[in-house]
Amino acid sequence: MQYDITVIGNDEAAFEMLCLAARTAQRTAAVLPESSQSSWLVSLALKHLVSDLLVDQCTNRRQLLKRTGSPRLLRRLLAGAIGKETVELTQMLERLNVDIHWGQPRFISNHSIAIADRRTSQQSILNSHHLIIGTGTRHTAMRQFPGPVRMHRPETIFEGNSLPQSICMLGGDDFGCGIAALFSVFGVRSRHVTRGKQNRAMLELAQAAGVEITFHPSEPSVTRSIGVLSNSHADIVDCRQKIGFTEHLNLSAIDVEADENGQLWCSDGLETWCPGVFGIGDVVGFSADSKVHPSVQAKRIQQQISHQIPQPQLLDLFVNAEQRRTGSVLTFANN
Repeated sequence: MQYDITVIGNDEAAFEMLCLAARTAQRTAAVLPESSQSSWLVSLALKHLVSDLLVDQCTNRRQLLKRTGSPRLLRRLLAGAIGKETVELTQMLERLNVDIHWGQPRFISNHSIAIADRRTSQQSILNSHHLIIGTGTRHTAMRQFPGPVRMHRPETIFEGNSLPQSICMLGGDDFGCGIAALFSVFGVRSRHVTRGKQNRAMLELAQAAGVEITFHPSEPSVTRSIGVLSNSHADIVDCRQKIGFTEHLNLSAIDVEADENGQLWCSDGLETWCPGVFGIGDVVGFSADSKVHPSVQAKRIQQQISHQIPQPQLLDLFVNAEQRRTGSVLTFANN
């Protein structure tokens, strides 16, 4: 299979890139993971899940949630919310005529990747003029603290047989804020310690769910507060560090290295050391363009590669114009 542009991952920037590429390239492909969801997608699912749970604020429902809550239930609710978001985003890509491939991608060369489908145990080869990595990041603990502090990693949040009495999320941006809100809905006394990088809507949602928000301007101030937090008998979850989803990509095959956080070293134009392979979104760790909005990143990549993409024929242009006129093609919007 041959494509003009292939985007790997399900980060916000990956979908922004796909929406732009689908309008300018003749053949665009998306490689979506069966697991290892990006922090952005999980945060989006958390926001909608907590919103739904807060719709009915009657006392009876609140008491029911407190009685029936368990780590297993919260894990299943979140998995269902992630599945719902994935379906909606996939349908959006289908309306844009993007070819969707599911599985674990591995680089073979700068123009080829192998995709392993765990459901069928088969492997397919996908060739593309340009490959763009938008796998995003996950949150993890920054360090282990000595002493009696009960510090948990984000991946252990939903373990155990019962919910804790209280929980404190350290960092994690929208992810940490959303997790705190979800626990709070189920009667857990929740606190979120943050530098204030969250989306405003997520902060307001967490506060509506009863989360106590504490702002710390710097990393040292958060670290000094660990002892104080431990005295509150809260289960502390450290999710201040971002780790890129890149370890499965076989980057060594194209002589590309990730930094100690699994994020990519890119030029100011978001191109990696390998020509034709770009990074986009949270997975980019070093670049002047790494902090700009994903839609801006997508446009900058598009500007660099547009002259190398075959232009669509007149009939293709007419069909695309008709789709836009009738509204059959939707523009991706950040929820």
